[in-house]
Amino acid sequence: MLRLPSFARMTETNSCVSPGSEYRCIESPKLTGPERYAVGENRTTIWSRFPMERESVKTHDPETAVCAEVRHCGSLFLIYGTIIPYHAAGTRYRYRFEGAEVQGKKAWELHYESIANHAADWRRLRDNYPDHRMVVAGDFNQNRDGRRWYGTEKGRGDLRDALAGAKLDCATEGAIKPMEEGDLLNPTVDHICLDWALVELGPVVKGWPAGETPGGKRLTDHTGVYVDVTLP
Repeated sequence: MLRLPSFARMTETNSCVSPGSEYRCIESPKLTGPERYAVGENRTTIWSRFPMERESVKTHDPETAVCAEVRHCGSLFLIYGTIIPYHAAGTRYRYRFEGAEVQGKKAWELHYESIANHAADWRRLRDNYPDHRMVVAGDFNQNRDGRRWYGTEKGRGDLRDALAGAKLDCATEGAIKPMEEGDLLNPTVDHICLDWALVELGPVVKGWPAGETPGGKRLTDHTGVYVDVTLP
């Protein structure tokens, strides 16, 4: 999740999950077929408390990547939410990838292909919206804290180059400070990336551990993460 201070991005979510009635959202469409998404489920949703100047900025894969133009503090932002496929996507079982059902791929093959396509998307958006601040957030399915617990060196290098090509930095690479006093949280595969102008403002990264709802059902098995940026 991203707070800047009042934007949010959720992946593999459900329309019944909402940060509050004062927010409005854009979301990717529900997928049908082999993934068997349940009622209300979709891949990516962006929420904003601030006006959306444009709710459907074109992306390379609107079933997965959504982008909104948001006005905040006199500035225009592109808020981009997405998922990069996990290691086994499209290998043994069919996987919906950029409008097609894909199967028989090698491990990490769609991960690498998706990074390349995201890189082209981000460069295009930077070229088409040169005066906008840009934030990219999503489940990238790779850790970036220097260890080898999920992902590959090629994937991490490809993503590093993709971000640099769009003048973006990943703000969530290391261990995450908790919202309240306590031990550092484990690094995450969910990342928030800011353009270089926002990085210069000294963003603060914090998060919270995966927890359970009052009904005893786990909402997520991922660490929650957010970024606070104070705009001048």
